[in-house]
Amino acid sequence: MRLPVFLLILFVATDFGLRVGSASGAEIELSNAWLRATIGQSNVTAGYVVIENKGTGEDRLLSVHTTVAAKTEMHQTSTGEGGIMRMRPVSNLSIPVGQAVAFRSGGDHLMLSGIATPLKAGDFIDLTLSFEVAGDLLVTAKVSRRNPYP
Repeated sequence: MRLPVFLLILFVATDFGLRVGSASGAEIELSNAWLRATIGQSNVTAGYVVIENKGTGEDRLLSVHTTVAAKTEMHQTSTGEGGIMRMRPVSNLSIPVGQAVAFRSGGDHLMLSGIATPLKAGDFIDLTLSFEVAGDLLVTAKVSRRNPYP
């Protein structure tokens, strides 16, 4: 009789958890996460991930953390006068309902600095993305010399 009671408790807890998650309105999906392999003894690199909001409410990316870097920033890239590319850190990023926001090579990206150990192609690094509504979400990024998700 103990197994059916355990299964009932597990079912109720899981069902409750799903309701709480969907009540927030945010349903964030993370994909195609990767970090550029560091060159030589460089202690900085860029990171990329696609963030899709499949929920019913807007969410906001507040920060990104990883244990391999002392600092991780979100950078937006823009083209200024004379076609000069500029990047600037932003404190948060809106994730509109039904849309995907992509950190991509040559565009908006994550900047990791203070990397103590070089990142080698083939490594896998955990990133924690903190959202206003969805909370902390973990994604594992593949380290590569170039985009492994064409």
